Formats: sequence, C-alpha cells, structure tokens
Amino acid sequence: GTNYARAYDDVATETPVAGTTEVWQIANLTMDTHPIHFHLVNAQILARQSFTDATTGNMQYTNGVPTYTGPARGPDATELGWKETIRMHPGEVTTVIMKFKLPKVPFNVPASPRTGGHEYVWHCHILDHEEHDMMRPLIVMP
Repeated sequence: GTNYARAYDDVATETPVAGTTEVWQIANLTMDTHPIHFHLVNAQILARQSFTDATTGNMQYTNGVPTYTGPARGPDATELGWKETIRMHPGEVTTVIMKFKLPKVPFNVPASPRTGGHEYVWHCHILDHEEHDMMRPLIVMP
C-alpha cells in the first residue's frame, strides 16, 4: 500500500495561528496503538470512529481517506478532560480539539527564521518510534 507518512524534515503541515482553537482528525493506518504526545498544547478527545471492517478486520480507506464502518463514540471514562498524550487506536480516526496558546514570558521570543513561527513537535511516545523520528513539526504562527 501507499505510505502516507511524512518525515520530520518534510514541510510542516500543522501551522495553527497563536490563540486559535483547532479540531484535528488523526487516522491510525497501522496495527499498533500510538500514544501521541503534543508539545505546547493539551488536547481533549471529542470522538473516535472505526474504519475497520468487523468481519474481515481490514481497514477501509481510499487514498488515505477512511470509510467509516461504525458510529462515532466518545472518550473512555479515563480519558475525559485535557491530556498531553492521547491513544490513537488501530483502524480508528481520533478527533481532538486543542487551543494553541503560546506561553507568557517576560521577554520577547523571536519567531524562527526558518519557519516564521514558534516551533514545537507532536510525536508518538513509544520510545522506539520517537528514536526513529516518528514525529512532526508543529509551527505556531504569530
């Protein structure tokens, strides 16, 4: 199948504006649960929805776009509230909401000359994945 993964050095695709709230949908096309950790921002789970066929166990998607096979459900009781790390289960889209609020400091923090924003990352918290750069830039724009 097609590899939809992006490397850390690829162009940043997550570039929220400081102070905004965003809803992200993250599809897990792998066979592992990934604990995804966000730097700077906490996230709250809004829903999870399967795109796995219950009979065959195959994930249903075309060109990386999932075809849902069941209704959306809310977070588990242990997942209520704001979290810095959220489990992304195989064959599911996890929908999260986040507010990108830069920290207040008593000095000017210049924007990155490389990206024009404030650079953070989001990544899988499985150590082996982290060590193999399974992470993406998160550039908060002024």
